[in-house]
Amino acid sequence: MKKIIIILIASFSLAVTAKAQSLHNLYGVSWEVGFPVGDFIKKVSYSGGKLEYRHFLKPNISVGGTLSWNNYEEYFTQQTYENADQTQAITTDNDRFVFTLPMTIDGFYYLEGGATFQLCVGIGLGAQYSSQSIYYNIFVTEDKNWGFIARPQIGTLIKFSSTSPTRVMLAGGYNWSTNKNEQLKIDNLQNFWLSIGISFTN
Repeated sequence: MKKIIIILIASFSLAVTAKAQSLHNLYGVSWEVGFPVGDFIKKVSYSGGKLEYRHFLKPNISVGGTLSWNNYEEYFTQQTYENADQTQAITTDNDRFVFTLPMTIDGFYYLEGGATFQLCVGIGLGAQYSSQSIYYNIFVTEDKNWGFIARPQIGTLIKFSSTSPTRVMLAGGYNWSTNKNEQLKIDNLQNFWLSIGISFTN
């Protein structure tokens, strides 16, 4: 009888531990730093962020969605600018702004890790809303548009303990979108990014 009780207690403990270690859903919020690619804006943005959700189909596969955003701003000293048909020109300094709002459906694959770190690779595909503007003193040139976006990325989940529902999220990736602005000579929008955040699982 004593052996049976010990076996039952051990089996129950293993079941509880397995359930605690098994992820079903992940909810995350992160701070995102953007590194723009191209000539329109080159200044790093520290005013980005993202919200994400992941549902685990298997211990090493998840699908979900991400809503992220970033604001880029850079001041340019006095230069001469021409209109599209080169019939007019203006010499002035200017302030440039780009706002991006990617919305993606994501897939992640998780590599086997240790007790603390769990590496993953993933990609997000979806749509991006963006606005681009240049302020020349009291004048402004602005456009708003939508485009397709792809967000490949690599990251890791850092566990506080084997049973803790809270994890630190570290990630880095690349955004490429088809957002286009002919007036401002923008053929697409690209940027690298790094993020750090926290997630909760159940």
